[in-house]
Amino acid sequence: MNITFIGVGAIGTLWATQLVQAGHRVQVITRAGTEVCRQLVLDSHTVTVPANQPQAITDCDLLMVCTKAYDVMPALQPIIEQLHPDTIIVLMHNGMGPHAQIKTLVSPSQPLLLATTSHGVFSPYQGSYQHTGHGETYIGAANQAGQQCAFVAEVLDHALSPVYWHEAIIHQLWHKLAVNCVINPLTAIHQVNNGALLSADYQDTIQLLCQELARVMQADGLATHAEQLKTQALTVARATANNYSSMNRDCYHGRKTELEQITGYLLARAAHHQIKVPTHQALYDAVKQREVQKG
Repeated sequence: MNITFIGVGAIGTLWATQLVQAGHRVQVITRAGTEVCRQLVLDSHTVTVPANQPQAITDCDLLMVCTKAYDVMPALQPIIEQLHPDTIIVLMHNGMGPHAQIKTLVSPSQPLLLATTSHGVFSPYQGSYQHTGHGETYIGAANQAGQQCAFVAEVLDHALSPVYWHEAIIHQLWHKLAVNCVINPLTAIHQVNNGALLSADYQDTIQLLCQELARVMQADGLATHAEQLKTQALTVARATANNYSSMNRDCYHGRKTELEQITGYLLARAAHHQIKVPTHQALYDAVKQREVQKG
C-alpha cells in the first residue's frame, strides 16, 4: 500500500519503520514541508523515506495521522480536499475530541478510522527513538464508510502485531483516556516517572480520580467501575514504571501539553452530564497553571 504519515514523533516513527519493513511504500509529510527525505531512527536502525512529495497526499491509500492531539485539525485541514475520496484516514493520537472535528471536515464517504496503541516508545535524544515496551493496538470505524475497512487491522497487524479490529472503538479510546487522565497529570505535576504512582502516597488520589471517571464513563454508556479503572491505571504504571508520560515531558521542557484532549475532554463530558469531578478539575488547574508559568 501507499501509506503517508503526518506526524513522525515516537508513535509515528514506530509505525512508519515497521510498515516499511513489511514492504509498504511509506512517505511522510513534515511540519516545515521543506525536506525531500526524512531519516527515521528506531532502535539504532535508520530508515530513509521520501518527504513532502505531492503524490504523498494525492496518491496515498492510507493516511496515518500521528500528531499531537491539538495538531490533528491544523494538519488535516489544508490537505483534506487533495485526498482521493477512497483514501482511508487513521487518527492515532492521545486523548479524545479531534475525531468529532474531523468528521465534520471529511465527506461521509471518506473512510475515517480511530486507533489507539499501548506500545512504549522512548526518545533518548531528538530524532531517535527506542521501542521500549511491546503493546497492542486497537482500530475501528469513526464513520459509516470506515466500517468497510476492517482489513486495515490485518495490514497493521502484519507490520506490528497484535492489532485488533474493535466494533466500538470509542469505548476502547475511553479506557485509554481514563488511564491517561490518571497517569499524565499526576506525573506532570509531581515530575515523577510512571512507576512512582505505585507508591502509597498516590493511592487515595488515584481512588478518587477513578471514582469520578467511572461516573462520567457510565453516564456516557460504558459499563465500568472505579476498581476496574484503578487496576487498569496501575497495571499500565507498573508496565511502564521507568517511563515518563508525554505530559510529564511536555511540562519538563516547557511545551504545550495535550491536557485539553485528555482531562479537558473528561471535564467536558462531566459538564454535559452535570457530574462533579473536583479531583480531575484540581489536576487540570494545576497543569494549566504550570503551562502558564512556563509559557
